[in-house]
Amino acid sequence: MGRKTYGIVGDWNALCDVCGFKMKASKLKKRWDGLYVCIDDYEKRHPSDLFRVPKEDTTVPWVRVDDDAGTLSLYVIDIGGDLGTGFYVTDGYVGLE
Repeated sequence: MGRKTYGIVGDWNALCDVCGFKMKASKLKKRWDGLYVCIDDYEKRHPSDLFRVPKEDTTVPWVRVDDDAGTLSLYVIDIGGDLGTGFYVTDGYVGLE
């Protein structure tokens, strides 16, 4: 069974981009992805396609300046009672004799 062709002034025949059926251009509707489709193939864009997650703020609320920047504190605990020969700690520096 074929479709009947008829004329309407100012209208023309067109094909649905999804199903391929021939119909009048005034019966086609532009979908969100730019395709011209018949009413049976028309679908709205899903709302989650437009959902955007806000960027996370990774900055800290305040910062404290370190006054002792560059100095090293070393604490030596000698459990055995003997550090060994040639090992000393002075003014935060570790050295060997």
